[in-house]
Amino acid sequence: MSAANRKVLLSAYACEPGRGSEPGAGWLWARAAARTNDVWVLTRANNRPAIEADPASRAASLHFVYLDLPRALMRWKRPGRAIRLYYVLWQLLALRAARGLQARERFDVVHHVTFANVWLPALAGLIDAPFVLGPVAGGQRVARAHYAALGAAGAAKELTLRAARPLARANPLVRVAWRRAVVILLNNEETGEVLPRGARKKTVIRPGQCVEGVEPAPATDPTASPTAVYAGRLHRFKGLELALRSLVLRPEWRLVLIGSGPDEARLRRLARALGLESRVEFRGRLPQREAWRVMASCDAFLLPSLKEGGGFAAFEAAGLGLPVVAFDAGGPAAAARAYPEARFELVPPAASAAGLAAALARVGKRTRRGTPLAAGPDALAAALEWIYTRAAAEAPYA
Repeated sequence: MSAANRKVLLSAYACEPGRGSEPGAGWLWARAAARTNDVWVLTRANNRPAIEADPASRAASLHFVYLDLPRALMRWKRPGRAIRLYYVLWQLLALRAARGLQARERFDVVHHVTFANVWLPALAGLIDAPFVLGPVAGGQRVARAHYAALGAAGAAKELTLRAARPLARANPLVRVAWRRAVVILLNNEETGEVLPRGARKKTVIRPGQCVEGVEPAPATDPTASPTAVYAGRLHRFKGLELALRSLVLRPEWRLVLIGSGPDEARLRRLARALGLESRVEFRGRLPQREAWRVMASCDAFLLPSLKEGGGFAAFEAAGLGLPVVAFDAGGPAAAARAYPEARFELVPPAASAAGLAAALARVGKRTRRGTPLAAGPDALAAALEWIYTRAAAEAPYA
């Protein structure tokens, strides 16, 4: 079947223009799929205002179906509450909608994009059509050398998550997606290692990052101090304590932190204790394009995450031409291999803060414009054409 008349059902719980991370991924993957296919997108109703405000949503080949649970359950979506239970219930709602649409449209491919977590259900894949799962993450783990940076509570959480994996692996709502999928896209190699042997045979490493509207930035001021930037949640698992400690070893460097989160107060105290107050700037949360503007003025993107499944902000920084300093594991390692034109300074996890400091020394000032990344919707559309053709050819339904 040619792509011109292929019908695709996309399940994208998170899907919103002008956002990073999973909402941005859901939006860009939907638009890329619609370049050469007729696409129906199942997504949450609260994404509707942002989607309909974007002219790209009015493409003739792109159709949105908005779903949400009753208003009384909306509070479950807040971080720290029963967001996973809400997500599972939403998946049941999406399955009902998918079955209704399938009776009318007869889809050629079903594709689950977000949430990108291998341990969560993807129930749209239960309808009778070739099923693509991912890109998903969730198999990465914190290196033992980094448990001290997690603190006692964080280390206990990591050990609990690892202990719960056998239970998640036995969850029939999770296993059915692994079994039904004819192609499983992975954000990183570690996630493939936690899948059953039969599912591993169907995997393809295809990082989920996609960027649009990002161009390599000019070189930075050669007379200014070199500046690293981080953008994302200020959370213990992001390893920002190691970023601060690396600055102690590189006194010529400054650091800009974009974002907010539960670890902010502790990080501010640590910056004061390490004598870094004048060299660390907390910028708070910024709109996406303002964050890009700040990132473009810096010399390197510092991602000390202790277990990173993807790394969307780091990928945006690479699109701006910034070298990315990160640990050699998970999403950053996979992205470095997938996009050799980008500069990734990967650090062995055991090297910790000293390794990050050494990588910053290697990077130095950004003296020239970076190389554009072939990672926009056009490149993703070409990848999806190959993925969907493979899914249709390998499906038992063909």
